[in-house]
This record gives sequence, C-alpha cells and structure tokens, in this order.
Amino acid sequence: MAEQKLILERPLGRVSVNLPVLEAIVAQAVDKVEGVRPLRGGGGLMNIFSGPEEGLQIVLGDERVDVELKIAVVLGYPVHEVAQGVQRAVREDLEGLAGVNVGRVDVFVKQVIPPQEALVLEEEAEEGGEESG
Repeated sequence: MAEQKLILERPLGRVSVNLPVLEAIVAQAVDKVEGVRPLRGGGGLMNIFSGPEEGLQIVLGDERVDVELKIAVVLGYPVHEVAQGVQRAVREDLEGLAGVNVGRVDVFVKQVIPPQEALVLEEEAEEGGEESG
C-alpha cells in the first residue's frame, strides 16, 4: 500500500507531506499542553497514536487535514481547557510547521488520571528517554 501523503500546490511547486510527518507534529503539539497524559496502557504520547484506534486519526483532504485525538487528562486540570489547549496547539503547529490548512480538531477525553499516577507515567517516560538517548 502506498504511503498516505498530503499534496500542497504552491506558487513555486508542489509540496508533499507524508502522514507520519503530520503525526509527529501532532504528537509534539499535544506534548506541550499541560495536563495531558498518555492513555493507560500506553508508554508515551507516541504510543497513544500507535494503532488504528489508539488515539490519533488524521483525515487527508484536498490541501487540508482533519484531526481526531483521544487523550487522558490529569485529574484537577479543567478538562475543557485542556481539550481546547490541545485543539489550539495542534492547529497552530500543523499550520506553522507543515503549512497545511486544518479543518477540524476533534478531541475526545477518554480517561482522567489521578495526579499520582500521572507522575509515575511521567517518570517512566523520562527514564525511557534517558535509556535511548
């Protein structure tokens, strides 16, 4: 199967952006929002996006993308504000870093994680990063 990509026609020529590039930009954007954590069972933000139903779906259109995200929020953070922060960050990063038009950014909060558990997940993610880098 051919790799999915978004083709952007620009004045100087065509720009092709592969789906994994867009996924990485979304993961980075989500990571910047305070109060968001991986869904339970995941091992880092990219892991919540690892499968077809795991947390991220990007629908490629004609020079635009729609994004659907499933996230977990740390208990104590205003869920609606965290979700709106994710929407803003995803839109800004996709538009600014990939030059794509963003249609919808739909965010589904699937879990609320107690702060103590969020701390453990954060420490595990940091330890994993130290081992590989």
